[in-house]
Amino acid sequence: MTLGAAFRANPECADIPVVLLAQSATTELALRALAADLDEVIDPNADDAELLARLRPLIRLATMHAELRLRAAAAATQSLIAPERFVAPSDPGRPSVLAIGAESATVASLLSDNTEITAIPDLYEAERLLEQRNFDAAVLTASGEAELAFASQVRHNPRLFNLPIVMIAADETVAARAYRRGASRVLDRPLDPGHLRAAVLTLVRRQKVRWGIRGILGQSLGEATADPLTGTYGRAFLESYLGARLDVARAQDRPLAVVFFSIPNIEGVRKHFGEEAATHLTRQLGQWITRLVRAEDPTALFGSNRFCVVLPDTPLAEAEVVMHRIAGVLSNTDFAVPDVYQPVRIWVQVGCTDARPEDDCLSLFTRAGAALDEELQVP
Repeated sequence: MTLGAAFRANPECADIPVVLLAQSATTELALRALAADLDEVIDPNADDAELLARLRPLIRLATMHAELRLRAAAAATQSLIAPERFVAPSDPGRPSVLAIGAESATVASLLSDNTEITAIPDLYEAERLLEQRNFDAAVLTASGEAELAFASQVRHNPRLFNLPIVMIAADETVAARAYRRGASRVLDRPLDPGHLRAAVLTLVRRQKVRWGIRGILGQSLGEATADPLTGTYGRAFLESYLGARLDVARAQDRPLAVVFFSIPNIEGVRKHFGEEAATHLTRQLGQWITRLVRAEDPTALFGSNRFCVVLPDTPLAEAEVVMHRIAGVLSNTDFAVPDVYQPVRIWVQVGCTDARPEDDCLSLFTRAGAALDEELQVP
């Protein structure tokens, strides 16, 4: 514990997640880890589903910290100064937690000190509220399939997939499936108030850091680095940033994927409705793609009617899932364009590749473009 706290206090290591491995995660140990600002206390003998569910968000958080540094460096090549580190405020404010399920009132009473608690017994109402407000975490009392399905629904929602969910499992049957269905942390019964508090506040702290990084990542997107047409990153920034990302991927043997989205019928909109309509549609598409990817996945206009998204620390198989999900959303959206008195539907062609040790920006773009051409040939 002392070593972990010293590691966290070192400015050179402050952005690296710290996990304490302990076969007996007592309430006292959990609370001490919380006070020492450690990220997790994990039993090394936990099954693969639990280890993946608890460690993967920490890897993503480390990616976001690294993303700040890399975007700041790329922005500097375009004469834009952007922050390269997130410093947590001394007073982060009261966390906002949504308690869901049959025992939401009990959970609210256990967490009420210095925490803004909203208790909602009904799952449908809870889902509606999550769409309307931002919460730092949710606590879900789960007795069966309905609550597990709710957790899955949240985890697959593009707006909510990072929301930490503490699940209080009614029995071992529910607990065994909870991590696979989207829980961030599972607590068994009988419920220990100290364990609950430590789990929720640890996840809340992580979520606030994530929100803080999201808030300043955009400061690397300015007049000097943005494409003036779409407001996404420009080609020069993309190449500077991706070059640095490739260096990191090679040095640390980390996955990196690049996705192209091509919208060929923008030219049809330009031909039939004019330049202003095509420009408006292109700008909308850049905004939509940016909203549909994670904050740490930069979107850039690569060329005429073609966007590029970089997915750091993402294997190819996962990148392809993201690619097709976004393409499906865009293809099924009716876009409103000024002076066009009918909804505009677009055609989306996609291409994806992952980085190889010998790659530079040109070879990576060339291979992604070839994948896009193959996609174009599919009837």
